[in-house]
Amino acid sequence: MLASSFFGLQRCATPTPPRGGDIDSIGPVLVLEESTPNFQTNFRPDRIELTFDEWVELDFQQEIVISPPLDLGADNRPQLRRRSLVIPLEGVELRDSVTYVVNIGSAIKDLNEGNPTENLRFVFATGPILDTASVTGSVVDEFTGEPLEAIAVSLYDNLADTAVFTENPTYFAISEEDGTFTIGNVRPGEYRVVALQRNPGATAYYPDYDGVFPPLAVGFRDSTILVSDAENPIGEVRVSPIPVTPLATEVTADEFGLIKIGVNQPAGKVDLRSGREYLRNDLADTIRLYYREPAADTILLGRDSIYSDTVFVSGAMDDAPVLPLTAVGKSTGKVNPGEGIRLVFNRPLSSIDTSLVRLFRDTFVNPVAYTYTIDSVYPAELRLRANWSEAAPYFIELLPTAVTDWYGTSNPDTIARSLNVAAAEEFGVLTVTLANLNSTLDYILRLVDSEGEVIVGTRRFIHERFEYIATYRSLPPGNYLVELIYDSNGNERFDSGDLRFGRQPEVVQRFETEELRANWEVEKSIDLENNQ
Repeated sequence: MLASSFFGLQRCATPTPPRGGDIDSIGPVLVLEESTPNFQTNFRPDRIELTFDEWVELDFQQEIVISPPLDLGADNRPQLRRRSLVIPLEGVELRDSVTYVVNIGSAIKDLNEGNPTENLRFVFATGPILDTASVTGSVVDEFTGEPLEAIAVSLYDNLADTAVFTENPTYFAISEEDGTFTIGNVRPGEYRVVALQRNPGATAYYPDYDGVFPPLAVGFRDSTILVSDAENPIGEVRVSPIPVTPLATEVTADEFGLIKIGVNQPAGKVDLRSGREYLRNDLADTIRLYYREPAADTILLGRDSIYSDTVFVSGAMDDAPVLPLTAVGKSTGKVNPGEGIRLVFNRPLSSIDTSLVRLFRDTFVNPVAYTYTIDSVYPAELRLRANWSEAAPYFIELLPTAVTDWYGTSNPDTIARSLNVAAAEEFGVLTVTLANLNSTLDYILRLVDSEGEVIVGTRRFIHERFEYIATYRSLPPGNYLVELIYDSNGNERFDSGDLRFGRQPEVVQRFETEELRANWEVEKSIDLENNQ
């Protein structure tokens, strides 16, 4: 069966556009006296024929869509016949007392210059009343808030919980480039609202999660809407991509103290459940699990307490090599004086012998005093801070046995780095004050640059606070957005919506700040009660 959207048409011949004359800038115009009359009631057509004032062809980038959807067979494919579009409907079952809308939009264009029709619709009712109510709104990406085009926004008069998963909707419309939609000729009543980014191979207009062509993204409204006999704006519908089922793609445990699990998506989107404690570190699509003593374990991979894959660890690590402890990667560019020198090691650290770690400025022979911290969340990271001289080169060396890891192993060789520390005046300070937080909620605060990338090191977790102040020092000059995620379940990450569980995506707000300049301080106050 074919859904009521058409991608191909049959034609009788291949005409040739005429040459010469003025350039045509007007799309095909419907010739009413030669076409099936529009806006009829008590009408059950065997065919619809729309005739234009010139030869036409189909724009294959557009769809002809019928709402409510119809089950159409191969004999019901639209046909182009010279100046006419013919839609055969013989044998198609039409609902009683329903208003049907054939949305042609810009799918038909003239043969000469390719000028399209504009918002062309054919409307008829199988009952005595032509419904005239409409539902308007917009669809946006759940996280960025950007408008989404080509989303099918549907209304269901069947309010049963299972209807949206098993039935085509009562009415629907396709969102425009700016994300807006208008569902016209709706009968007043109560409806559920679902927004659907269809799989290109799908024929249904409902989210068939278990089908051959599952949806790409889905959004919905929590509550039903009551449609009156007028225009009914419903605001934004946030659309969530369908999550990829977490699966392990590769597992390696050939290094003592470390299990690496490659997954089929960004590692931070995968939950683990295991029988023992690990230090977890996510890097791209790899989950790294550090342990102190080997032991057999079963590790489950999934999301939201639904587990979809299993990794078995034997615990037999007698032959696994213990690689030398060393710093990984090379520092490049200038060191931000506010962040200090950051060294990342190939295993978690337990201690540092400061007598074997020396920091020198330029060619001075006397070491520079410093402080250090081993990161509490990821103890493979060591950070050194000092009273830096502005825009000066530095040299750091860690002599053998300067650092010791979880397993009592120390670095066997000297680790040395030459670095340039930038001047503090090259950076700015941004202070963010949040007022009227809901003290019963958790939040995630972070900064985003003009390209939409999260600034590393700016994430803050806010728990049971009414007010919060974050000061970001030594930021490069530029434009920043303050991003606030309402962490409703307290798992310290953004969670998407999911129609199957009746869960909306977590709320995300972004606030613009004044441009940050070098050697400048910007203060941004945000009052959540007044949303400003």
